[in-house]
Amino acid sequence: MSEHTTPATTRPSARKRYKRIAYALLGAGIAALFVAIALDRFVLGVALYWAGVIGMGLVQRFSPATLYDERDAAIERRASQTTLNVFAYAFVLGTPGGLVLAETGHVDLPGEFYGATWTLFAVFAVFGAAVLYYGRRT
Repeated sequence: MSEHTTPATTRPSARKRYKRIAYALLGAGIAALFVAIALDRFVLGVALYWAGVIGMGLVQRFSPATLYDERDAAIERRASQTTLNVFAYAFVLGTPGGLVLAETGHVDLPGEFYGATWTLFAVFAVFGAAVLYYGRRT
């Protein structure tokens, strides 16, 4: 008769443990910001938020385990490309479409439309500059 044996380690790996600690610090900082805003203590909330962000950075920098590997980098790369594609379509199709609708008098565009347009432009300008920079380095 064979007995079921549990693995020698039932705790999560060091990598997972430190990742959880890092993200918990960030989550606590974000939660503290929202609670402080609700209590009308914005400056305190921002200070607690930054404490969480700095804590996350310190855990990532000084943890004895490597928190991210090639799989994480591949996931990030695919997610980044998908995000850029979605916003590229919104920028390329939405900006001229909104301007045509405003010009024909169908809609009145709020100021936020122009702010969003310039923000998307800036994101893609920085992306293009980064592609040129890293393309020439390799």
